[in-house]
Amino acid sequence: MPEGLTKLDLQDFSVTPLAGALGAEVCGLDVTTVKDLSPELNCLFLSHKVLTIRGQALEPAALLAFSKLWGDVHFYPYMTGLPEEPQVFEIVTAPDAKRVFGNRWHSDQMYDAHPCKATLLLAKDLPSVGGDTIFTDLEAAYDALSNGMKAMLAGLRIHCDPADKTRYGGKTRAEWYAGDDMSEKLNGKDQSPPVGIHPLIRTHPETGRKCLFVGDQVQRFEGLSLEESAPLLAYLMIHIQQPEFTCRVRWEPGTLVMWDNRCTCHYAVADYVGEFRRMHRVTISGDTPY
Repeated sequence: MPEGLTKLDLQDFSVTPLAGALGAEVCGLDVTTVKDLSPELNCLFLSHKVLTIRGQALEPAALLAFSKLWGDVHFYPYMTGLPEEPQVFEIVTAPDAKRVFGNRWHSDQMYDAHPCKATLLLAKDLPSVGGDTIFTDLEAAYDALSNGMKAMLAGLRIHCDPADKTRYGGKTRAEWYAGDDMSEKLNGKDQSPPVGIHPLIRTHPETGRKCLFVGDQVQRFEGLSLEESAPLLAYLMIHIQQPEFTCRVRWEPGTLVMWDNRCTCHYAVADYVGEFRRMHRVTISGDTPY
């Protein structure tokens, strides 16, 4: 049981860890009954970093209402939301889709000046098997580094450039979306937001813990070229994927997963080719990493 939570606080629902590193499964909680963000609920989120809340029959308005308890909504810069709730973004993978959405290790919107605080993702329709999401604890990954490596990395800053063409088949992120199955969701707004530049070693604004803030959206390190950055970046990306830092979420219809983008990375597993998957997502605004 996370520090700060009592049996009385948890009497109406159960919390079971998903793995040794991070993640918890919550059963028996109806999020529509939660009207404010209590210190106990926030403590649960901060302690486990990934909450898998089962059995949620949520329409977009109800998902949005619960999401807003955690902060202001972060608008996804490229895509439009649902007509009835523009702040809720629908992610659909059709059976004939060429690829899936988010099949890379990343924290959401690292290329933004203020990356997302949290993401809430609700499973609506799922493939018969597969489509799991893996999460990794970037604080545990930082803690596992040697003191020498921590000292070397301490002053580095990451460049996250949405116009980078090195990882999307020679296209920018916007061009990549425009040529894909999600092109009809493009909002037509400015597709060239500024480069996000953040400290590689990030401090969590609520817990004070340090993490290794790295993911696929990192292009290079400040002051270093792409070629000079590549070996260190490759090492760190392999490092954060170690099994002992991770947990795996197996989706069910009505599962709501929320995670802390300030200290985790995630990977959507693309193992359901030829099947249909539909999710509803809300992202919560974050602050300036330090």
